[in-house]
Amino acid sequence: MANVNDYLDEQTLRSIQRAFSAVLGRTVSIHTPDGREATPSEAKPSHWDAAFGAAAAPIGHKTPRTFEAPVHLDDELAGWIRVEPDADEPDASALAVEQQNVLRLFAGVLGRLASDGMELRRRVEQLLALQHVLAEITGVRELQQILDAVTKITVDALKAKAGAIRLLSHDGDELVIRAVHSISPQYLDTDPIPVSDSPLDREVLAGREPVYVADVTTDPRVVYQATARREGFVSGLCAPMIYKDHREGVLRVFMDRRYEFDWFEKRLLQTIADSAAAAIANARLYAEAQDSWEMKRQLALAAEVQQRMIPQTAPAMHGVDICARYIPSQELAGDFYDFIPLPSDNVGIAICDVMGKGVRASLLMASIRASLRAHAANIYEMSDVLGRVNRDLCADTVSSDFATMFYGVLNARSRVFTYACAGHMPPVLVRDGQLCQLETKGGLLGVLPDMIYPLDRLQLKSGDVILAYTDGISEALNFKNEVYGRKRIEEALLYAVGQDYTAEGIVRYCLWDLRRFAGLRRREDDRTLIAVKIR
Repeated sequence: MANVNDYLDEQTLRSIQRAFSAVLGRTVSIHTPDGREATPSEAKPSHWDAAFGAAAAPIGHKTPRTFEAPVHLDDELAGWIRVEPDADEPDASALAVEQQNVLRLFAGVLGRLASDGMELRRRVEQLLALQHVLAEITGVRELQQILDAVTKITVDALKAKAGAIRLLSHDGDELVIRAVHSISPQYLDTDPIPVSDSPLDREVLAGREPVYVADVTTDPRVVYQATARREGFVSGLCAPMIYKDHREGVLRVFMDRRYEFDWFEKRLLQTIADSAAAAIANARLYAEAQDSWEMKRQLALAAEVQQRMIPQTAPAMHGVDICARYIPSQELAGDFYDFIPLPSDNVGIAICDVMGKGVRASLLMASIRASLRAHAANIYEMSDVLGRVNRDLCADTVSSDFATMFYGVLNARSRVFTYACAGHMPPVLVRDGQLCQLETKGGLLGVLPDMIYPLDRLQLKSGDVILAYTDGISEALNFKNEVYGRKRIEEALLYAVGQDYTAEGIVRYCLWDLRRFAGLRRREDDRTLIAVKIR
């Protein structure tokens, strides 16, 4: 029930009452719809009292002799204005017609003041609802939590029957239901709405203002008219959810009657929709950041596992000095080197370069390394080792997955080095200040399953140095886009050998010379080096 007391405080009502009394020259009282006095007690004179110079007058009780005019608030009785008769009058109903009309006018003014108070309170409540929306979604990172809060608060703020949010699919072709309030669960099962099939949604998404629908059950722009009828919807208002010119979706509210939304309600809905769109975009960015962080964490864990596959120390061999370095260009790499202990003072030395970089290359690298170790430990003939590694790779991968490898077995006692090459650039041998390449013919791993890998043998002697490397060394670029190249590698190697550096010193110098050439340019490929020096 409407009541003037709900929208005008007692002091204001008392001031209005005294003003009316002063103008009419009669004792005027204001009552609630059930007849109770709206101003039952006296208060100190207000600024309005002073303006009219009215003295406090006693408030009478309703009697058959009173004259009264109803106060209406939006067509609903909200109170009465009553006039008591003077002492010498038998009946206040005998008021002059002009005075009666003035009293009715006063009742209309009071109703309007109460209506304005009601509207002001409603606006304040709506603004508080907007503040509530912002408070609810600010800092919230869970998308569904944001959507649920927005639909509920929007419905409450606009005193609507129900509300819903549909978000655009990733390709922007469909609107998918994501949140509802005061709607049956069946509504959540409605299919996505193709934007191309919905004139209403195309209109909403094309503009920046809410679109009004007088009756969603009959408007030809509405797709689910039967559903709207079942839910008891009549009028609706649809606002685009926009953040930085990017359309996120549509926010809808529905009334259960014919209702004309005013400008404030439309502005409020659009403000909520825009705020929600910003929160949705931030939630998605946060989710993407979380996914990225998790991916980086997983990559770091994978890189740690991969690093453990690379020998941290070189094998200790009498009369042989060995050093290796592995520098990945990303968290995960395709290069690797390995030292495989074998019977009778033999050790397998391998260097491999898998096509590509990143996760795919690292998985291939792990597969090739496992295959190499399995076959090297059980097969004596080196050609068969590479042949079986090649067949394993051909069986488990596609033709675009391939690798190069140089594999040799060094006997510490005899100093015989037996080696084979699978498409890898040949290592460099320095003997007595002269360079030669350890070349054998053998194709890439993972291309042809019946590939043959011939082997060769080399009798090493004191002072010999072998340097094996991957193409991340030879193909490194400087800021002039010049290639480091094999010639510079050989020059750096010769200098290091001439200085009688250890195997570690040779590797360090070669890498230093490469860094001097390339400068701070970003590494484009993995870099791997193995140096073997015979004492």
